[in-house]
Amino acid sequence: MMYENDLIVKIAWQYYIEGKTQNEISESLNLSRMKVIKYLEKAKINNVIQFKVNLEELDQLELQNQIKKKYDLKDIYIVPTSHDTNEDSLPIAAAQYIEDRITSDTMISIGYGEAVSKTLGHLRISTKYNVTFVSLSGGVKFYMPTAIDTRSDYYTNPNYNHYIVPSPLLVSSEEMASHLLEEKQVKKILDMIPYSNITVIGIGALNDRATLIKEGYMNTNDFEILKSKGAVGDLLSQFYDINGNILNLDFHNMLISTNIDVLKSLHHVVAVAGGLTKKDAIIGALKGGYIDVLITDELVAQSLI
Repeated sequence: MMYENDLIVKIAWQYYIEGKTQNEISESLNLSRMKVIKYLEKAKINNVIQFKVNLEELDQLELQNQIKKKYDLKDIYIVPTSHDTNEDSLPIAAAQYIEDRITSDTMISIGYGEAVSKTLGHLRISTKYNVTFVSLSGGVKFYMPTAIDTRSDYYTNPNYNHYIVPSPLLVSSEEMASHLLEEKQVKKILDMIPYSNITVIGIGALNDRATLIKEGYMNTNDFEILKSKGAVGDLLSQFYDINGNILNLDFHNMLISTNIDVLKSLHHVVAVAGGLTKKDAIIGALKGGYIDVLITDELVAQSLI
């Protein structure tokens, strides 16, 4: 609900205060015009519009606008910070964001990690649309049903198609990685990525909760070495510094993954990440220009300014 309220306020602000047309709002937020009309009606019903936008919502809207301007983001959605580690407010908001933007057959490229898996687990997309999911990397287990919420229709919806890179995430040598990336079945899937309508990724921080540590690809000593080299976070297992510059690491050359720089050329990259432990990782990803839309929590949002 918080995501929907946020969206209603944005649409109301653009329509009543900025004077944008419904078509202009539809284009700027990647929504259908019918959904814009629906949310404008909800704004009236919910008393968001009372001949002015409800002032209680404006502080957060101002914060969003400051972050968008500072980091050149297309959009940001802020959900209340939860101290419950099992709380799914971010993935739920991300799932709703994606659902709202699927108005025809759609291709979604997906990263791996807990935030992305939970987002996929909460997706409820209309069965009248065919949706194709394409993995951004190897590491088959990350994209299998066991990694996704078992209550999800991610693998049972007959209108969903899945293309998963048939390889490990990490191999033992640069030579092997180079050969695998040229394998027909791997290359065919990675070549689909530029045609994605939406890309959904998580942002990794250098702590003991990181997927790379949980899965045994790295340990805490490796992370300490990376920190000494300036690393603050990773996207698709590729590490960068606080300004978003990619570190020159042999490790990167042994990955079976979409190159992090490809994210800059994709149409609509949505990052789902929250918690102050990820603040620097999020800042680096923003400064590097890798993402278009950020879905995060209030504490992180306030720390970005």
